[in-house]
Amino acid sequence: MKDIKKFFINKNIFENSIDWGLTALRIIPSFYLFYYHGLRKIMNGPRTWNWLGEAAMPLVGIDFGHMFFGFLAALSEGVLTWLVIFGLWTRASSILIMITMFLAGLYHLVDGEPGELAFIYFTIYLVIIILGPGKYSLDHKLYN
Repeated sequence: MKDIKKFFINKNIFENSIDWGLTALRIIPSFYLFYYHGLRKIMNGPRTWNWLGEAAMPLVGIDFGHMFFGFLAALSEGVLTWLVIFGLWTRASSILIMITMFLAGLYHLVDGEPGELAFIYFTIYLVIIILGPGKYSLDHKLYN
């Protein structure tokens, strides 16, 4: 009974469990976001970036710089996800990914599609911003 209580009630079920949890939270969703969304956006280049900007930016009243804003979306999903994976500049990268995910979710909702995946990613990166990258990150190694 004592082991069950320890597992379900105590904050740490093993040494550094919070840091291991943060590491998993950084790596697994970031890899999926990169592989299923970012890689294609980076590889397809300027035509895709322009399409992304044209699709999403008018939703927030911006009708200029579509290629630039599309590039930022591709950058956040295709490059910044790797910074989060390694835990380098984690909070700054997560903020930019959150903005992208918010706009993606908004785009899908306005288009009549479910936007829950984008909002789930948004929530994951919000938690990473709040809790930080954890002990097993380059941020921790370089800046602590």
